[in-house]
Amino acid sequence: MEPINAFFQRIYDMIQYKHEQGIYNTICLGVLLALPLLVLLITSIICCHYCCCRTRKSNTLKPVLSKKKKKKNDEEDLWIPSPQAKSIMLEKVPSFSV
Repeated sequence: MEPINAFFQRIYDMIQYKHEQGIYNTICLGVLLALPLLVLLITSIICCHYCCCRTRKSNTLKPVLSKKKKKKNDEEDLWIPSPQAKSIMLEKVPSFSV
């Protein structure tokens, strides 16, 4: 327990020392100490948002997807362009000179 207390005591002493040197050092130290907390907060928000939205989407989309797949199999349409349509499409493409 003493090494942990000594670690935090050294950090506190460093903060006091930097504060005595000037306000600029205090602000920089505050920003540097707040960055890990900010990253942790943002990461937890993103993870919670991802987990909550994923479960909601998976519960609501499962029945819809099964209905779409059934319709797709019934109305399967494979369109293969005719040679005439390909030539018309090629005429519309501008040619680039190299």
